[in-house]
Amino acid sequence: MLNYVKLETGQAIFLGAGEPHAYISGDIMECMANSDNVIRAGLTPKPKDIPNLLAGLTYKATPWSNHMVQPSTSSNSAIVTYDPPVQDFTVLALNLVQGGSESQSAINGPSIAIATEGAGFIKWGKDGKSLALKPGSVVFIGANVPVSFNALQTLTVFRAYVD
Repeated sequence: MLNYVKLETGQAIFLGAGEPHAYISGDIMECMANSDNVIRAGLTPKPKDIPNLLAGLTYKATPWSNHMVQPSTSSNSAIVTYDPPVQDFTVLALNLVQGGSESQSAINGPSIAIATEGAGFIKWGKDGKSLALKPGSVVFIGANVPVSFNALQTLTVFRAYVD
């Protein structure tokens, strides 16, 4: 009924509207387009709406490999880009070694970044304002704001944006 997919570190899949999913174990970074239609089917104690769920599914059977998002990397960068087949968002994965830094040009739209590993800081603005980052830190970055990330320890940050 459902595909069982085991992803390795660095792999990504994209599931469109009407395609159910559940996580069995492990750590993931999930990015979702703006939505008010999450429909639960019974794997949580939260309210369930089975008739609405059944009406909203696509019922298209495809191999799970059709959902893979191929990451792209830049030769001189610590960034991996995950660009799914929708215009709603792109996700950057930033992996810096201790003492490393990465400057990012301004993006036309807003973004949200979350640190998942290590320690460091993000800098922005002409006066060099900064904010400390540790696992669980979340930062909103306004449109057209260039930033730089600096690692005090190995630092992993995911940044989702709309361009």
